[in-house]
Amino acid sequence: MPPKVIRKAEGRARHEARAEDIALALMGVGPLPCDMFAVDATWERGTEVPAAGRSAIVKIFEDLTAPDTITVDQVVSHGKAASVSGRLTRGTQSRIFCHVIRHTNETATKIAQVVSFEHSGGRNGI
Repeated sequence: MPPKVIRKAEGRARHEARAEDIALALMGVGPLPCDMFAVDATWERGTEVPAAGRSAIVKIFEDLTAPDTITVDQVVSHGKAASVSGRLTRGTQSRIFCHVIRHTNETATKIAQVVSFEHSGGRNGI
């Protein structure tokens, strides 16, 4: 069953909506054409060794498991960069997430770099 996705701000600008779609795909929700990544793109995910190159990134997508729920709290896009952050749940565990996406140019046609993290939050899960 697909996860429940809550988008807090409807009517986003085109670049912000695109960044949100990319971030959701990075979490296993929705498609992301592999040719959106530059051939030499990188994806850094927490403490794992960064994936270097389009083919390495595409292999990660084969094993992605979407969370149960995703709440997108904030999307910011400026020039060649965008960030998408919010909360997700897997079972009973709630986590915060952030994806920072850097494109090869301001038209955002190719992704050069992604830096992603999830964190359990503070003492109160915040």
